[in-house]
Amino acid sequence: MSIGLIIIQSIIIAIVIMPFALFLGGNKKKVAELRKALEAEATQNNCKFHKVEVHGNFAIGIDTTNQKLFFYRKNKSGAYAKVVDLKSVSFCKPIKETKRVKDKSKHYDVIEKIGLAFFNNNHNRVISIEFFNYDEMILNDELVVAEEWHKFLNEVLTPKEDVKTVEKQKELTVAVS
Repeated sequence: MSIGLIIIQSIIIAIVIMPFALFLGGNKKKVAELRKALEAEATQNNCKFHKVEVHGNFAIGIDTTNQKLFFYRKNKSGAYAKVVDLKSVSFCKPIKETKRVKDKSKHYDVIEKIGLAFFNNNHNRVISIEFFNYDEMILNDELVVAEEWHKFLNEVLTPKEDVKTVEKQKELTVAVS
């Protein structure tokens, strides 16, 4: 009877663990697929990633040497990739579009879109990428990811002229001393 009990317990444990194992295996496959698609875009542009992040249904990566940002997103309606040439971009801003929804007793804001917008020196929008769209997906940590990439990209996009003037000032102070 103890062997029968062990077999039944083993079957129950396998039934409980199986969905988790399948979910984790499917998630790893999805992450690998997104990363592979993003790397294919980088290879086409002769670039190598210095930073890559795969999140939900999108992947984003940057080649700081060639100043290119790669974005790949796959959803129900299809997949698309964008390449942003950071040489023509002076700064980026996070996008957070909300819509006010009225309930019987309350008003609240619903996030419709989250992403990043890239601007040139004339403050004209060059291109934008979308991490989240209310019509297509469920909101996870896309807002946090957008903020992190916004901070990182603005560090990468610091004007080269400012760096040159700082270097010149250092040279001047050294020459005066």
